[in-house]
Amino acid sequence: MKPKDALVVLYYNKSRLTKSCVTSILQAGYPAEQVFCFDNGSKPEVFAELQKAFPRVQHYRTEQNRGFSGGFNKALEPVFADGVSSVLFCTNDTVVYPSALENCRQTARQTGAGIIAPCITYLSRPAEIDSSGGYFDPTGCTLHHYRKRDLPVLLEPGKDYIPGTALWIHRDAFKALGGTDESYFTYWEDVDLSFRAHRENIPQARCYEAKIAHGVGQTCHKKPLYTTFYFQRNRVRFCKRYLSGADLERGLGIIREELLRAGDRWQEKGDRKRLNYLEQILAEIDDEAAG
Repeated sequence: MKPKDALVVLYYNKSRLTKSCVTSILQAGYPAEQVFCFDNGSKPEVFAELQKAFPRVQHYRTEQNRGFSGGFNKALEPVFADGVSSVLFCTNDTVVYPSALENCRQTARQTGAGIIAPCITYLSRPAEIDSSGGYFDPTGCTLHHYRKRDLPVLLEPGKDYIPGTALWIHRDAFKALGGTDESYFTYWEDVDLSFRAHRENIPQARCYEAKIAHGVGQTCHKKPLYTTFYFQRNRVRFCKRYLSGADLERGLGIIREELLRAGDRWQEKGDRKRLNYLEQILAEIDDEAAG
């Protein structure tokens, strides 16, 4: 009998982390048939190792790393196509606690939400919240996590978003939105997904009873391509999409000033890679100004 709901784990290499995540799901009482692991272009031996470690879990793979946005879509598409109605999605640096899926589903029934933010705590400090949703601040074009308890259940349209570390999503919401925008590749695609859901009047909620721990920093990229190029480029693209007029002009000006200050530091250090990426990001800002 096919599961009605599923848990999906996205990973890229890092077999130890992935094993820990999947083990936590199984120890939380979920049957292996309800668990899907998606390999986002890892080394073949990593995929084979995880297949061997969890033979009853369902495994999928793509040969090429598609970034977070592409990996998210490719992980969920076959699961929903197989008849699953909702998914609790997790990155592989998480630990899932019992009843997380059921609590999200209960919140969805109560609120009509199509996407839900679980309560994500720090793996090293379980009593502290890493995020109970997040928000975009247009005054500085910055992202922030909520780390409070007892916030309103429903997210605020045009401001709040659900971080991609872990989220529950219904098949209808995924289909209506077409998943994440793969042009982002990585960073800001989760913010964009929530903002598009707001525009489509798809309610989004938070569920404090659905608990997931996050090993912050265990999978994030340290290379300039990711921390500088993708993050800042996508920051610019997101602002272009959701801000306009004076707000957009002010926001892009703030980003430009921040990048130029960073560029001075990179110049002193001789960091040619980041300086090359800086030129490309500034060009995106200038394209908007010219238009």
